[in-house]
Amino acid sequence: MNLDKLKPYEAEMKKCFRCSLCKMVPLAVYQKAEFSNNCPINNYHQFHAWSGSGLQFMALSLLHGRIPADEKLAEIVFSCRSCGYCDVACKYIMDAERHQVNTALKETLALAGLAPPELAQSCRSIRDRGTPFDSPAKPWDQGLSIKKAPRRKAKVLLWAGCSARHDPRQAAAVRLFAQILQRLKVDFAVLQDKESCCGLPAYWSGFADFFTEAAHKTGTALERSGAKTVVCLCGACLGAMRSKYPAYGVKVDAEILHATEFLDRVLARKRLNLQAPEPMRVTYHDPCYLGRQAEPYEEWNGAEKTAFGQMTYTDPPKNLRYGTEGVFDAPRSLLHSIRGLQFKEMHRIREYALCCGAGGGLTEAARPMARQSALSRLEEAKDAGAQCLVTACPHCRSHLEASAREAGLDVRVADIMEILAQALGVHNSAEG
Repeated sequence: MNLDKLKPYEAEMKKCFRCSLCKMVPLAVYQKAEFSNNCPINNYHQFHAWSGSGLQFMALSLLHGRIPADEKLAEIVFSCRSCGYCDVACKYIMDAERHQVNTALKETLALAGLAPPELAQSCRSIRDRGTPFDSPAKPWDQGLSIKKAPRRKAKVLLWAGCSARHDPRQAAAVRLFAQILQRLKVDFAVLQDKESCCGLPAYWSGFADFFTEAAHKTGTALERSGAKTVVCLCGACLGAMRSKYPAYGVKVDAEILHATEFLDRVLARKRLNLQAPEPMRVTYHDPCYLGRQAEPYEEWNGAEKTAFGQMTYTDPPKNLRYGTEGVFDAPRSLLHSIRGLQFKEMHRIREYALCCGAGGGLTEAARPMARQSALSRLEEAKDAGAQCLVTACPHCRSHLEASAREAGLDVRVADIMEILAQALGVHNSAEG
């Protein structure tokens, strides 16, 4: 079995001493017992193997030949949501790279043919069809007069994300964003049929080759567009382009922004009066790949050394990624700017936000666990007194919305573009 992807991280695996901080929020930000657990798979299975620490020990045991690579190991490893919380939590007390180990473990098992068939099929679909979705693709921009790159150039490129061609709710959100840009007189273009999946589902699922191929394809399309700024509406796409592409050797020669970052800049200059159509109490859910996993990548070439036989350090010093440099402020700034909205934070926020369970390559076997995580998030929103849970990622919005509906919870789930469009008086024109 090829273990080359795990070998560089052996020292990282050995740093874990089972403190279990990867399962909960740090005491310094602890607020309420029922909203203190933070690892979706450990919350559900209640066993150490299903945790960031458990994955470290299984990776080390596999590397040392103490356990086999089999279907049971794969079941545990691929249940991980790849949300990166364990990485952020562990760095609260030590310099460690938990997420990189977890990703390498998934990639090792995927190479061995042990990835769930559902995930393998989804990744092949990204390679062959440019989308992980089974449904036929539909254009989201029918009836809107928008430049099509690369034939017609613009400094700003709107990256809709593949979900906009398959999910009617996301298509509506993208249409609203496009119409907001038109209202604000922003010169922008779209790729439309030249736009394919960013590849993040392949990254989540451990298929590094498929992810790298999709990243190169996307990078080439963005370069040919001639845009100086790429604006993503999908939080997952933003995290892929800003954080994961450079780590896999793909650099995009353009500024990568989320729609909330772009609008926060523009609206600050315009000084517009934003008014909600009616008073409403809202809270905000930080998507993992728009938040802690969107921290810009910094390349480092050095070595880890040991002093006094046990203390490790990096030479040259390595800048650790604590998850604090993701897109946290812009969505909150926009919501705070809307008169009539009463904004209240939940208990687990920003880099310590609970994953809703939607990412990581969602298999049928993992759905009960993912649903439990979504329900915990929805209950947290209710505990904050919110009538509406706002988010900025189609995967989160779709999963949270479906979970609320199935559980009969009286919490509205909305994309932030829906809220902003209402405040600006922008309404969807005839649907495509």
